Amino acid sequence: MTWPWSRRPARDVPLYVDTPAGLLSADGVHYRTTEGLLREYADEVVEAVGLGPLLLKAGVWLRSGQTVAVLLLPALLFALPWWAALGTTLLLYALWSAAVPGLVLPAAIPTFKVLEQPVVQGLVYIGVLSAFAAAGMYAAVWTGVAGFIVFRLGLAERALEPVVRPIQQSLHPLPPADQTLRTLIVREALRRGISLPGIEAIEDRVREFWKREKR
Repeated sequence: MTWPWSRRPARDVPLYVDTPAGLLSADGVHYRTTEGLLREYADEVVEAVGLGPLLLKAGVWLRSGQTVAVLLLPALLFALPWWAALGTTLLLYALWSAAVPGLVLPAAIPTFKVLEQPVVQGLVYIGVLSAFAAAGMYAAVWTGVAGFIVFRLGLAERALEPVVRPIQQSLHPLPPADQTLRTLIVREALRRGISLPGIEAIEDRVREFWKREKR
């Protein structure tokens, strides 16, 4: 069973769907490239990792800002007033989300995959908020509850998009999902000693997809 707020794909759902408009992964991320293009220019990496796992890894890293924010907020509530903890979390979330597409760390992805699970985060919040309630820190309790909902439902992402998106565009030439996938492919190639002479062609095709969507 997959809970409505879980990003994990159900077992009978394919890991990705290849469409004329790009790849759609099982966790709902849209990549403006095709399987054929990736195999044409990065086939060794695709074969080594698997296209489905590669897309899911990119998705985990793309959501790492949300994961960090959800787990950082209760920690900061121990040390700061609720408004300072919330403000600091939102600021760090915005900065992380802006920079993360170009800073993929493949070795950290398995950890984020575990930490992003609703069950893991729910247990953390149950324990921390119970401690706050026992100590009479009700402002921290309600801030924690509100923060969990806001970040898990993507409300913070939508609210901060006007701020984060221009920063992302100034830092990265591609949309966030595609920049993350591109960086992941390059890092995986470096780990395996694989040459990627056609990576620029993938970037050019992604830009073509992106321009068509903006028309």
